[in-house]
Amino acid sequence: MRILHVITRFVRGGADENTLLSCNAQEEAGHEIHLVCGNEFHASMLSKLHPKVQSHALPPLVRRLSPVNDIRATLALYRLCRDLRPDVVHTHTSKAGFVGRAAAWAARVPVIIHGVHILPFLNVGPVQRLIYWVAEKMLVPVTDAFVDVSEGMKVECLRYGIGGEAKHLVVPSGMDVARFRAAQPVSDAELSAVCGGGVEQWHEAEIVLMVAAFEERKRQLAFLDVFTDVVKTRPKAVLLLAGDGPDRSQIEERIAALGLAGRVKLIGFRQDVERWMKRADVCVLSSEREGLPRVVVQYALAGRPIVATRLPGVEVVVQEGKNGFLVDSVEEMSAPILKTLSDRILSSQLSAYSQKLDLSPWSSDYMAQQLDDLYVSLLKKG
Repeated sequence: MRILHVITRFVRGGADENTLLSCNAQEEAGHEIHLVCGNEFHASMLSKLHPKVQSHALPPLVRRLSPVNDIRATLALYRLCRDLRPDVVHTHTSKAGFVGRAAAWAARVPVIIHGVHILPFLNVGPVQRLIYWVAEKMLVPVTDAFVDVSEGMKVECLRYGIGGEAKHLVVPSGMDVARFRAAQPVSDAELSAVCGGGVEQWHEAEIVLMVAAFEERKRQLAFLDVFTDVVKTRPKAVLLLAGDGPDRSQIEERIAALGLAGRVKLIGFRQDVERWMKRADVCVLSSEREGLPRVVVQYALAGRPIVATRLPGVEVVVQEGKNGFLVDSVEEMSAPILKTLSDRILSSQLSAYSQKLDLSPWSSDYMAQQLDDLYVSLLKKG
């Protein structure tokens, strides 16, 4: 098959990693793979693509609402579809989903798939909600299938009338499961080298880890206020923020304003993030809106206690009181974090449960096979 994947940004987020693994697995399976992304991308992500995957830059494809750019992107993608004549167009993320499906339909691509990593009309203002919901509804007739990253995402789609049951398939966002299961934790010496301070300090530290892009919907700024309460009770607690992004300067300013300079460390994107997860005493995520985050699955694969905000489908991985805790607001996160840090027996029980969870459906091989079967079945139906 000739398959064209379209994504708005190709950075280091969950949807981007999902798309990367899909492209590479499908190329390995012998398909001809093309990837289109907008003007936001990381060279490191492009370098991880299989050498035979053909990438195409589409500068007008931008994340924000921009009628002129959106029209230009749709026309450019339409021309690309007419030139390549793909069997399948698979779109990822919201803006690429709008532009990509419209262009693919106009170009008469046989099969059009949309990956639901997040629903753009959830947890936004009323005007944005209406615009995004109407756009999604308009594209339902031209979408042959929706690939939902979690059952929760599927439920939300059906609740808002985005396609019927028959059009939805839940395919967990794949990853290298063994990498996170078998990782060895970073040493105290490595912590000292990256974060500063003495080895003895890190030997006694209680590490709270958040792995997330530094952007508004991840809510690191709000979580810093929560962490001030944690530090008051657990003076050896240290927050490690792994990631980077547009909110970095605001996060640095907030850390200074709260007097947390010695208690919060920004460690950037880590190529060995699984080892940092293994070292953490508790892993957290304060996201406002997204599908089932890949990082929460990775926390569980690393066998760590988890405290996270309630997101669609996340309860499949974070099971209340068994391997972690789910809360309805960022402000509620301090209590379960303190509970986990102060009770070593509970912490061990939470970790043990995470280690026993069957998370094999999140393997990249499983994801690739599910997508391949879906494409073939839809092409056969014509």
